[in-house]
This record gives sequence, C-alpha cells and structure tokens, in this order.
Amino acid sequence: MQGDYKVTINGDDWVTPEETLLDSGSDHSDLERPISDLVFRFASIAFIVLGISIFAISFKIAIIDNEALSSVALQNRSVNFQVPPPRGSIMDRSGVPLTMNVPSFDLLIMSKEVREHKDDYENNLAKIASILGRELSAFRVELSEQIKSNSIFFAQMDLSKEQLLAINYLAPKGFFVVANTKRTYVSGPKFSQILGYVGKVSKEDLAENDYYLPTDTIGKTGLENYFENDLRGEHGRIFLGENVDESQKEAIAGNNLVLNVDKDIQTALYDTMFGVLRPTNLDKAAAIIQNPRSGEILAMVSFPSYDNNIFDGGLTTAEFKKLFESKSKPLINRVISGQYNPGSTIKPFMGMAFLEGGSVTPDTTINDCTSITVQAPGSSVGYTYKNWRSESGLFNLRKAIANSCNIYFFIGAGGYGRTIGLGIDKIAGFLKDGLADKLLGIDLPGEATGFVPTPEWKELERGEPWYQGDTYNTAIGQGDLSVTPLWLNSYISAIANGGFIYKPRIVNRVVDSANNSIEIFKPEILAELPFKKENVNELRKDMAETVISGTAKLLQDLPVKVGAKTGTAEVIKGRSINSLFTAFAPLDNAELAITVLVEGSASNEGYAIRIAHDFLKWYFDRDAIVSVRPSVLPIP
Repeated sequence: MQGDYKVTINGDDWVTPEETLLDSGSDHSDLERPISDLVFRFASIAFIVLGISIFAISFKIAIIDNEALSSVALQNRSVNFQVPPPRGSIMDRSGVPLTMNVPSFDLLIMSKEVREHKDDYENNLAKIASILGRELSAFRVELSEQIKSNSIFFAQMDLSKEQLLAINYLAPKGFFVVANTKRTYVSGPKFSQILGYVGKVSKEDLAENDYYLPTDTIGKTGLENYFENDLRGEHGRIFLGENVDESQKEAIAGNNLVLNVDKDIQTALYDTMFGVLRPTNLDKAAAIIQNPRSGEILAMVSFPSYDNNIFDGGLTTAEFKKLFESKSKPLINRVISGQYNPGSTIKPFMGMAFLEGGSVTPDTTINDCTSITVQAPGSSVGYTYKNWRSESGLFNLRKAIANSCNIYFFIGAGGYGRTIGLGIDKIAGFLKDGLADKLLGIDLPGEATGFVPTPEWKELERGEPWYQGDTYNTAIGQGDLSVTPLWLNSYISAIANGGFIYKPRIVNRVVDSANNSIEIFKPEILAELPFKKENVNELRKDMAETVISGTAKLLQDLPVKVGAKTGTAEVIKGRSINSLFTAFAPLDNAELAITVLVEGSASNEGYAIRIAHDFLKWYFDRDAIVSVRPSVLPIP
C-alpha cells in the first residue's frame, strides 16, 4: 500500500453538502457570538438607580417623615384631643383684672378604648353614674348613642373636686379627665354690657372658621366678641390612650386687653344709677363717661344689666326668658344701640348751627318764651307751639340754652313772622357733617347710627311735604330726629375740647402675657364740628350758664365749674317721656363728659340730672381733685 496521507473525519461531525444547503436557509447559526456591552451597562445603571431609590425611600421614612408617620402611628393607637386654650385677660386701665380663667376639669370618653375594654366599662358604669349624680339607665343610653357616633366626647364638664378624686381613684378604661378653664367675670352685672360673655361655638361658627372645634367657646357679645381673635389663643394637644404622655402640647393663652375703662368710675356710675332708679319702677337707662381730650371711654352702663356669669353653666328656662324674651331687652347696650330723640340736649348743637348760619347772633333776643302761632300752608287755621313752661322777659341765646327755651329754637330754626330761620336743609347738613347719622366706630359690636330727617326723605317715605312744624320739632330734638347716647356724648365732648369729635375707644391696647404691647390704640380725630371756634366757645359758656342760673342748678354744689344741658323727649304724648342730661367738667380743660338717659318717666322727675349730679359729686369730692388716673401699666 502506498503511503497516501489522509485526514479521517468523524462521521458525527461531518457536514454533508445537504446540511450546508439547509443551514443556509435557517435563521439560526451554529456559530457563537459575543454579548453586547450595552446589556452590562443597562444592568449596572438599573442596579444603581434601584439602590438610590431604596436609600431615598428609607431616608424619607426614617428621617424626613419620621414625625408625621410617628404621629399617624400614635393616632392609630390613641385619639388626638385638641385642648381649648385659656382666653386672654381683660383688665381696666390700671391693670385690675375684670375677667378670670378658673381651672376646671372635664370627663372625656374615648369610644375605641371603651369598646376594647367592654367588661371594665360594664363593671364601672354604675359607679361612674353614681359619682356624677346621673340616673343609670338614662346615662347608659346617652353614652351608648355617643359611643356609636363619636370617637371622643364629653361625659360631663366641670367636675367637682369630689367627682375628680373619685374618677381618678376608679381609673375606668376609656375615661379621661382633662384640664380646662371656665370664664368668670369679677363684677358681672356692672361690666357685662362692656365685656359681654362667651358661649359654646355654634354649627355656623364651625362652618365659617376652621380654627374652632366643638369643644371651644367663642365670644358672643361685647369685647369678648369684638376682640375674639386676640383673646382666643392657640389650641394645645393631648393624645388619649396608653403610654402617650410625651405627645402633649401645651395650649397657649390668648392676648390680654387693657381698657380705658376705670373700674372705680364704672362701679360708681353703676351704683349711682342703681341707687336713684331702685325706688322707681324704671328699669331702662343708659350712661356714658368719656375723656373729651381723647375719646377714651371711662365708663359705660346700660340698664337693665345682666350677670354674664350665668352663661357658664347653662341657662334655666326662667333665665332664658328674662334675657331673651323680656321687653326690657337686657342684652341690648342702650348707649351704642339705642336710638332716641335727643330732646333739648340737641340745643347746644342747634345754637352753634344758628351762629354759623347767621340766623342768630349771641345778642339776638326774643320778647318772651311762652308760645308762637303759625298758620298751616293754604289754611287760615293756626297751630300754636308752646314752651314747656311760660317765661316772660327777653331771651338771648345764652338764656335760651340755660332755661331751655323752645320758642327761641323754633324761631332760629324755622323762622317766625319776618324772621327767617336757618332752615331744615342747613340744619340737616350741619348734623350730617357732625356725624349724627354715622357710625363712630366704637370697638364694640352693635353700634347703631342716628337718623337725620330731610324733606326728600319725608316725601319719599311718607308721601307728605315738609312743614314748618317739622323744622320746629327737629330744632328741639323731637319728631323724626334720633341719635345714640354715644353720639350725644361725643358731640358734647367736642364742645368741651374746642371742636374735635374723637373716635370712642373702650380698649387702650392689646398686650401679650409678658405685657409687651402688640397693638396700641391712639386717640383718633374723626371730624371737627362744622362750626367756627368762636361759636364752639360761645356754647361752652352758654352751657355753664345752665348751672349758674338755668335748669341745672342742682350742680351748683360741685367744687368745679360745669357746662351742662338738661333735656326731655316725649315718647308717648302726655304719658311717657325720656329724661336726659349731658355735661362736661371742669368747664375749662374738661377731663370728663357724661351723658345720662332714663326711659319712660311719667313726668319730668329729673332722674337723669340726679344720677349725673350724684356721680360728679362722688368724683370731685374724692380725697383730691385729680385728673382721671393714667394707666399704670407701662407701655413697652
């Protein structure tokens, strides 16, 4: 055999021509290929992103959202109870407290925990009802209904000391005693028209403001209402459950109010009015005292008053009727909300208007003060206007003010014979410029405006023309002219201070718990009387004559000179009048102005002037004649 060189191939690995032809038409290959780098890059990026995401989520849960998530976890095993904050204090101008927050304790029930400890609840229910003085079956039904519909609710508020100790000793599961405060008033009836009162929030309150919770109280009237946002404070927080004491947040008390009101002056005015009116059947009256140089209100009393402490424990049926259904309307502050004919107390204003408009001069006289008769337009029938008492002799403006001569003011306002009066258009213009029909912006809710009648108003509202007699009535504070005692005292204060109408202020400033001033209310001039200084000064002297020789001689025993004006306003002809009196003292550099109104006298008994006299005598007969003491609380 020849040595031919041969390569032997295993039959299994031999690729036959047929297989080659078949592979050429297939999508698969027997040849190996390397994996692309993109696969590894994508996997690496995905791994890094996943790691970062896990780290970020863990960081957010553990660090950023720790407090919020802890709170959620806490709430899952407890109930968050918002603690009502103590209200801010209200003090007089010297820092004497007029309100107090008395500590109290309320019994709350946590429905979830009661259900979890049902046996304990059933075993203790009779004991709890006995402690609270409740009838067991009614108490059981009441709690069952509340447990079904509320997560937490009051079982009883304002526990007595004995009830508190007994509940704490019993320690029933799901029952919690929480600290609270209740609002009390130091001299309730004497300050109630100024301070007002607080009560439980209504459904409307809850819907209008998300600050309030069903357990809160809110100012209903007076300063408690007007300064609600300052007085209410910030809620605290406690979690009711097991081992959650560390989650409490203290409630922050509201800010405090320092008033312009002087406690001694307020008390003296109230007691004086009460002493004069007590022997009578009269129970409706109003009085206000201001500093004429600033508009600060030193005292304000409205009768009948009410005790604002009675609202704390809920009203009896008799108390509710006395407050809300009585014809005397004790909740109405007559000083700011009452609209009255001013009677002759408007005459000083009319006197200034006559001088300013030129219808009279200080020396203009009439022959007597008895009566005048004028004819109705288009008729031969005359109507006689009489003075409240017949007096002979010459009357100039000063004597007309001092003796309250209606005839002089009829003629000065509406004219008579050949004398042309000032006319209703000018009178109405002066009254409007003097803010008689405007809000003065006192810091109390419920202020009303006065009303100044005009020919246009009468024609539109009544379909009647304006008569000369309408002007006469307006000139003496009768007819349709009405004002508030607040405005009356403000315009008298303007005569005392030289012509400036100040914004009436009850509150001097708002301070925090450390007596740092948050807001200070400085004197604010609203307007000047629309009269020249000499005319204002003339009326100040004329009002002094009222005490010297006129209708206010009762004040002659005071140790200072006083400017004053008496007044009566007929309410029901021949049967009922209102008695009014207004004054300022001392005559020069006056430190107070006072206005008093007593409703419904059968005749002119002079109750208003007697109240003013007795108060002024107390005020100026004190140990020394001093100005109203300034606030002793320093203003930081």
